[in-house]
Amino acid sequence: MAFQTQITTRHVNVSDRVREYAEERTAKLEQFFDNIIDAHVILGEDNSPASNKTAEININVYQKQLSAEDSASTYEEAINLCVDHLRRQLEKYKSKLRSRDKDAHR
Repeated sequence: MAFQTQITTRHVNVSDRVREYAEERTAKLEQFFDNIIDAHVILGEDNSPASNKTAEININVYQKQLSAEDSASTYEEAINLCVDHLRRQLEKYKSKLRSRDKDAHR
């Protein structure tokens, strides 16, 4: 993994397995865009009666910060939803960079 992943928990204790899972899933984002500088994963619980698990992932890329936040019944599901959102954001950002590069050479 070429970029650093920082994991923070808010008012909860999570197992090492969940931490490793978060690192593995964020590392997979490098398949879609290889210039990721770093990632920050924040895990917590919301105060609803269902006590859903929340995950927030912020990644820094060249001149931009992309973020996703989601909640689900387990941390793994919440992390997966965030990674899916970030994958789409990275693909959109990458296509914008490519179109700008083409315009710059005209």
